[in-house]
Amino acid sequence: MRELFEILNENIKKHDEIIIMTHARPDLDGMGSALALFKIVVSMKKKCFIVSPKEKFYRSLDKAIKLLDENNIKFEFRSEDEILNSKFSKPLLIVLDTQKPELVESDKVLNYICDKIVIDHHIGSLDTIDDTIYKYCDANKSSIVEVMAEYLNYLKLNIEPLILTVLLSGMVVDTSSFNIKTTSRTFEMAAYLAKNGADFVIIQDLLKEPKEEMVKRYGFISDSVEVVPDVLMCKMDDKIHGNVDIALLAKELLKFEDIKASFAIGRLSHSIVGVSARSMGEVNVGEIMEKIGGGGHLTDAAAQIKDKSIDEVTKELEKVIKDVIK
Repeated sequence: MRELFEILNENIKKHDEIIIMTHARPDLDGMGSALALFKIVVSMKKKCFIVSPKEKFYRSLDKAIKLLDENNIKFEFRSEDEILNSKFSKPLLIVLDTQKPELVESDKVLNYICDKIVIDHHIGSLDTIDDTIYKYCDANKSSIVEVMAEYLNYLKLNIEPLILTVLLSGMVVDTSSFNIKTTSRTFEMAAYLAKNGADFVIIQDLLKEPKEEMVKRYGFISDSVEVVPDVLMCKMDDKIHGNVDIALLAKELLKFEDIKASFAIGRLSHSIVGVSARSMGEVNVGEIMEKIGGGGHLTDAAAQIKDKSIDEVTKELEKVIKDVIK
């Protein structure tokens, strides 16, 4: 970790403008990390901009951004066009929470800026951002907000408690309330955030959902099937859903007694079907996702498949699950 932080410090200081970008359809982990890094960069007296999401913020993130704005905690967002039309002198692009070029918020910004640093916690694949100054990827980290908490701790930098609250909420979501993808360091960083002002009451409010959303999700769950013993798979309708919605569905399926792994399938766009996979550790869902073009951890993985229907992806996934789990 020290090497990452030293390289970040060195490169932030020697570049004139820092551009932060996360994956498309950002969540509390990706965008929460971007907000914290923005504050770190600004503390170093550097110009900093976050690439604006093209799509509406996911509900919990939208609530978090509005809460920060109500408390006069401001950030500099720039659209793709504004970034591309800016006359930067020496920009650095820092990509958070993904290393796949097809998943970033803007591939045009990715190609426009030469100097890049990538920080991710997902297992890599053949298709990654390779033209970087430095790439950090630690699949043992629960989330990138955990990495940003480490960075703040390393710098001994105090930032607004509400931003720490957003960081901790991202950690809560990515670890399914500290049930998966955790190490002792995850709990240490959660304690660090809480000690410095992260508010669990606010986190509960940020993560609350409308009744109709929960009812809809449990409708999908009621139609889930047990592909092999102790493994559930759930297919959503053909409407477009957020990646967070698909991930929540997979997490809910894993709560059932005796279930060791779960898979949720839903449409992310007109051309992309997303799969979210969760496991208690006995089933390697990362291996299964790799076989359909995705990747991830032993307990948390995902895939995005282009130009196939939900039914086609469902059949392919079912076959792979049966082949791997014998």
